[in-house]
Amino acid sequence: MIRYIALVSAAALSAVLTLFPGGSTNAAGSPLRTYRVTIENTTHGQPFSPGVAATHRPNTNVFQVGELASAGIEAIAESGNEAPALAMLNASPGFTEVFDINRPITPDGVTIGDFTDSLTFEITARPGDRLSLALMLICTNDGFTGLDSARLPARGSVSFDINGYDSGTERDTEMSEDIVDPCSGLGPVPLAGDPNGNDDASVDMHPHAAIAHHPGVTGVGDLSEMAHGWDGPVAIVTVERVD
Repeated sequence: MIRYIALVSAAALSAVLTLFPGGSTNAAGSPLRTYRVTIENTTHGQPFSPGVAATHRPNTNVFQVGELASAGIEAIAESGNEAPALAMLNASPGFTEVFDINRPITPDGVTIGDFTDSLTFEITARPGDRLSLALMLICTNDGFTGLDSARLPARGSVSFDINGYDSGTERDTEMSEDIVDPCSGLGPVPLAGDPNGNDDASVDMHPHAAIAHHPGVTGVGDLSEMAHGWDGPVAIVTVERVD
């Protein structure tokens, strides 16, 4: 497991964070449109990590169910570390803007310091672009949620129910020593934690499996199906054209 560096401790949860765009805009001669994106966590016990959002051409993907996870998606799904995905997408052709979602999103109805259960940002796109995003389901081994190549509205707004996915890169032990520590700070109940920073190669899957819909929390380890589980979609993403 890659060390989770985006959140360092529960004591830091009250720090003031400012969202900054990833800084990659592909100038291809087409007029840029601006979209306002709102992510709402609808689970009662699954906080979301920082992650990435991107606008891109239809023949390009951030992730796909049934395909192997990229190193960037693996880092998000295992550790909530969006830096590898940002670097990969910024260096890839076909992307118009890559946005750094550099703060967590708490479970539905929960506020911890400056962190809340929804997040809104703006992103630009060219005509015909699609929108993708990915964030870790923090209280899982390698679960994430995301949007895969969603069509942007020509006008007005559109909402998407988004599901939980398993990146296929770690075994789902649901044990505290294999779960990133921010699950205790942002999740519904504290866990025992792990002195080595959740750097647990023993749970890595070799070879990796394809990305699949997440089966949910089963309660086989230290996670609680009642406290950390979910039914159906885990979030609502609303996309509004603003110019």
